[in-house]
Amino acid sequence: MQTSKLQDKCRGSLIGGAIGDALGYAVEFSSLNAIRKKYGENGIVEYPLNPDGIAEFSDDTQMSLFTAEGLLSAVVGGKTFEKDIVPDISTAYEHWYYTQGRAPLKMRKSWLTHVKTLWSRRAPGNTCMSALQTISLSKGAPVINDSKGCGGVMRVAPIGIFSAAHPRLLDLEHAGYLAGHAADITHKHPLSTYSSMALAMIVADCIAHDNIDQEKFRFIVINRVFKLLGLYFKEEKSLSELSALIQKSMKLAVSDKTDTDAIRELGEGWVAEETLAIAVFSVMRYIDDFEKCIRCAVNHDGDSDSTGAVAGNIIGAILGYSAIPQKYLANLELHDVLLSVADDLGGFSSPEQMKERYVNHQPFNVNKDLLL
Repeated sequence: MQTSKLQDKCRGSLIGGAIGDALGYAVEFSSLNAIRKKYGENGIVEYPLNPDGIAEFSDDTQMSLFTAEGLLSAVVGGKTFEKDIVPDISTAYEHWYYTQGRAPLKMRKSWLTHVKTLWSRRAPGNTCMSALQTISLSKGAPVINDSKGCGGVMRVAPIGIFSAAHPRLLDLEHAGYLAGHAADITHKHPLSTYSSMALAMIVADCIAHDNIDQEKFRFIVINRVFKLLGLYFKEEKSLSELSALIQKSMKLAVSDKTDTDAIRELGEGWVAEETLAIAVFSVMRYIDDFEKCIRCAVNHDGDSDSTGAVAGNIIGAILGYSAIPQKYLANLELHDVLLSVADDLGGFSSPEQMKERYVNHQPFNVNKDLLL
């Protein structure tokens, strides 16, 4: 794969996730009837902007950025095994946790905490907040819950992006393991773990391959990702349940059912397996059209920002940044920061930038107007 194509797809995945998140965030918690009543029969198709003319994203994209920071801090620091990387990701999540309820301050080991917008509270999930409170207050005591909420899966795409760009450092299998462990920091149910593993692997494989149509996407999801997961977790009931739902989503995508009726059969996206299933359905149905995919993924009853974010991560990995309509790029919150982090993950940033951000933890090459 040409470097320029790889960079375009890494950028597309991270930015695509933020776009789906921002479009869905405006209607999160709304029923489809309420969405249509407010935005018209086609539902929400363009961002509502805040008074500053910005399309705001939710905690989904915030936590994705902190996933990237934790991962890159570990790797730049010389760590290569997932068990050694997970503590750095956990620390990064603690940094995010402090942004959600504390007075803004510049933390010593987080360049992202210098970015003032990331201190905005954007409907953080209860499970993430309670789990990270436990970790923060008890110096690493184990989190005990049985949550399969979507707060784990919606933040792990950066691991897939990194894997696609650095397969010798983090291959497909180990990207899955790392994503599962990253989700498990806060969400302990196996369906959260397996959904997160699957997403990171799907993103990585979609970046790594070109000219993905419906048939090729099905092969990546079923014959590569879920086949590989099945080899290692043969008797796992939760994995079988997830696999069945994903296969159902792909069948629905090529059926004659409307988007609305099909998504109702998959759920509302509040839990991890439903989030992934709705995203896979949207991508499969609109495999060559970024805008239609995102619109499909957010216009339904339920957790629209998370389904939009995950669909955006995948369709962006397939089509690339260059395929995203300009109207979704123009007003996106922290667009340039997201683009820069995508380049960090893809290995396209300068050694100086990587050192300043992930060793010295300084907001190198960030517009000063965005900083505290």
